Amino acid sequence: MKGEVINMPPKPPKPKGPQTLSTGILRRHSNVVFITVDVMNVDPNNVHSVAVQMFDWSSNLPVVIPLLTPSIQFVSPNQAVFFFSDSLPLNLRVYEVRIVHPGDEDVVINVSGISGNPIFDPKEVDTVLQHDLVKLKLE
Repeated sequence: MKGEVINMPPKPPKPKGPQTLSTGILRRHSNVVFITVDVMNVDPNNVHSVAVQMFDWSSNLPVVIPLLTPSIQFVSPNQAVFFFSDSLPLNLRVYEVRIVHPGDEDVVINVSGISGNPIFDPKEVDTVLQHDLVKLKLE
């Protein structure tokens, strides 16, 4: 069988594994009162964990912005979870959001700076969509 081509079944894709994503430093619009991270998991079978950190870079060093929600949350299949910052201090000029994403394409994450009440009356001011987030290599 010289010259015969053997067709092997395709290998399943390797899971990417967790990856740290960043908004980079964002300038705060004067109307932004809260930062939110919205996470949806459209994977029909698997629960995924997502971790979020928010930083104030106004002093040129990262200072943690407190969250109103747990910094690590589990997202059940076909569910969504939300992360909310505490009310931002008036002197916060620039900020960054870092997310440890599970690496599954069925988990979609967006970041918003909003005015008003983040739960009952959000008025979106700034948004960073997942495809705009930058992958970090924190070594």
